[in-house]
Amino acid sequence: MGTESKSETEALLRKAIADYEEKKFVAKSENITVGMLLDLWVEEELKPGNLSNGTVMSYQGTVNRIKQHPIGNRKLKTVTADHLQAYIDFLSFGGTNPDGTTAKALSKGYLRLFSAVLQGAFRFAVFPKRLITFNPMQYVVWRGKKEEYELFSDEDGETTSTPTLSYEQYQRLEDFLKKKNNPALLPIQIAYYTGLRIGEVCGLTWQDINLEEQYLTVRRSMRYNRARHRTEIGATKRKKNPYRGLLRYACRNPESCESRTA
Repeated sequence: MGTESKSETEALLRKAIADYEEKKFVAKSENITVGMLLDLWVEEELKPGNLSNGTVMSYQGTVNRIKQHPIGNRKLKTVTADHLQAYIDFLSFGGTNPDGTTAKALSKGYLRLFSAVLQGAFRFAVFPKRLITFNPMQYVVWRGKKEEYELFSDEDGETTSTPTLSYEQYQRLEDFLKKKNNPALLPIQIAYYTGLRIGEVCGLTWQDINLEEQYLTVRRSMRYNRARHRTEIGATKRKKNPYRGLLRYACRNPESCESRTA
């Protein structure tokens, strides 16, 4: 609709913008749920940040698990420290899931992951989003005892451990790959004898190998970015201090103790 003057048009425009911003803010602050906040945090703070792809994917997986719990559907404005404390206690000690199944207690490492996600998201809700006035996560504590946690746990956070590959099993795998002339042989050999992650092995280049001094340097890691659906090469978790590992293999077979090179 036209107006008689430029000043009148500008006044109407300012009013329209003010109304839009007010309505948008009310909608966000009053109707947003914890799950919606987590999605917002992922898109606006987590993904654009400088964390490694592996860490981002771990946080995204944790976000999905939180959203599956009833707390994910709770309105952000109604969430209190007691709600969050009850959820952390549930993760710490285990209990009954909403579907009636039994949930096992998470390891201390996974509790740190859940805590970091919730701390980050609620801090983000306070500032810069200004959706709430304070962070209720600052009042939440871990009540579990140290002896109730396992230092090592599997990817699901359960306390059952996965057995490591024995030397005899590794030999059978090595023989099988040799017979098949499989290109995976060398990466598996490097990973087994150096303890590198598979992404770190895949990120090695010839400039990382020193055959004279018999050591290798890990400067990068290859990961699959689920958000972008592509494989990417980035910095390792210890990007400031690249790992140097000896190429001379540790003797795993007491009957044949001889040094070898990659």
